[in-house]
Amino acid sequence: MKRILFGLIALGISGSVFATTPQEILEKVDRNRAPANTFTCRLKVSSQKEDGVSKVELLIRVKDAKKSLVLYQAPSSTKGRVLLMVEDNLWVYIPGTSNPIRISPQQQLMGQVSNADVARVVYNIDYQPDSVESETLGNEKVFVLKLSAKTKGAAYKAITLWVKPDTYLPIKAEFYALSGRHLKTAYYKNYKTTLGSVRPTVLEIHDAVQTNSITTLEYTDFTIDTTPEAFYQKTYMERFSSQN
Repeated sequence: MKRILFGLIALGISGSVFATTPQEILEKVDRNRAPANTFTCRLKVSSQKEDGVSKVELLIRVKDAKKSLVLYQAPSSTKGRVLLMVEDNLWVYIPGTSNPIRISPQQQLMGQVSNADVARVVYNIDYQPDSVESETLGNEKVFVLKLSAKTKGAAYKAITLWVKPDTYLPIKAEFYALSGRHLKTAYYKNYKTTLGSVRPTVLEIHDAVQTNSITTLEYTDFTIDTTPEAFYQKTYMERFSSQN
């Protein structure tokens, strides 16, 4: 049977046998996407549309996987803006305002990128794997994971994720709205050895309707760096904003 639901699975792919669960596959994918539960990195987001290209540069600090600080460093129009995500809760601080504002993880940050896409680097916190299949993508055998939202912090109702079975590197993902509508497709590219493991450093996102609309996320400067717990408080956002 092609579809394999929860439980132990054994698939013969490329002459090898793999035995694992959908949850374990997802966790291995996430370990390839993020170097640790606590780390920092830089992110450049470029949105290409018919009227030109918009860009933003961000510094991201993640703690214990579920806490994220995102500092806008460029362009000047958004410099100093801060996103804070703790569990399912997300706030934005805008320089010159008095208090952080509660916002939705589903809200669009730029192009095809939501706030949660930037603030949450891994999938297993907000999504559960419902099934895994073995399919052929091009000439390559792959795992296909079906994910569904399990938290309020999830930006999408469902995600379909294609994974290399030998390395557990993500290949592409399709994202679906609460209505079930296909929103976008993301392609994982530019695999590099970073902090001891090969990881995708570029995510190219194509809008499902406006096919000429493409947003690119480029991750650099991954560092295992512990950020003080006090940083992940709403009262600290204004102070963190000045650290450009």
